[in-house]
Amino acid sequence: MRLVTIDNGNTHPHAGLFESGVLKGVVPIDKYVPESDDYILIASVGQTLKIKPSFDLKSKRTMSHFFDMRVHYSQTLGEDRLIAGYGVYKKIKSAERVLLIDAGTFITCDLITNDGFQGGYIFPGISRFLKIYSYSAQLPLLSKDQLYSENDDLPRSTEEAIIKATEIYLKSSIEQVITKTSPDKIVFTGGNASSIKNLISLKVRSETDRHLIHSALSLIYEHHLSRE
Repeated sequence: MRLVTIDNGNTHPHAGLFESGVLKGVVPIDKYVPESDDYILIASVGQTLKIKPSFDLKSKRTMSHFFDMRVHYSQTLGEDRLIAGYGVYKKIKSAERVLLIDAGTFITCDLITNDGFQGGYIFPGISRFLKIYSYSAQLPLLSKDQLYSENDDLPRSTEEAIIKATEIYLKSSIEQVITKTSPDKIVFTGGNASSIKNLISLKVRSETDRHLIHSALSLIYEHHLSRE
């Protein structure tokens, strides 16, 4: 049997392929070739997939818990935040406060403690924020690859004004969340994890897990479903 974990996000859904508990690869969803004995777990906030899960994770979600993790949040909490939070929760140390920053289409910043998922914030992601400027016919649509120049001078062109404003937005927003939540550790995940991590001033321990959703789904299988 092969464990297949699917992260059906807003823009780039992909599948994680596990063998004997080890992640062997991550592929775009259109490159995933099903096998007859695949055990499939799905975290979905994107469009409906034709692929069906082997177990419906929603059945383990109540008003106060997700499996053995307490959830201090309403039922509107997205599956991606819930499942990634669970992955952090299962590895948390006693009395530790962990801020989970998922930098993808949107940037979510959630606090996880040994008392469970505490809640957090949702910000527009880098590309989404830059796209706002293109709503004006007079302003260009810039790429996130243009961020993080070493020049700290006052902007003297429209492009620089947009790029520097975006950097200030990202840096100030996330650093304020860090101040408010006072974490002992920060976990970064998502496609823009490294970019966000390099932008902010870190004064606490941190780690990056690009495939946190997949490892979290694997933990769910290992702890709760493998014997069913």
